[in-house]
Amino acid sequence: MADIEFHKPRYWTDETSGFLQPAIEAFCNGYQMTPNQITTMRAYLRQWIDAPAWQGPAVDELRKAVNGLTSRQAIADWLAEALREGIDPL
Repeated sequence: MADIEFHKPRYWTDETSGFLQPAIEAFCNGYQMTPNQITTMRAYLRQWIDAPAWQGPAVDELRKAVNGLTSRQAIADWLAEALREGIDPL
């Protein structure tokens, strides 16, 4: 279990650039997201799903799909699938 914990990615709340928090808040509050916020959130989700802690066929599909997250709805759908796999980046 310690190995898996070591390989988990960091949460968005640990990010310090100031770009990710507004994107996550816009998504979680149902606000319209700017293209830059979508790009920022996609990058965050990519680093999250690429972490070695997550494995399995469904995870491989999530990894393939993450680059196609170009809208708020696509992000919501992707997150729903991630949650079904026990992966909660938010």
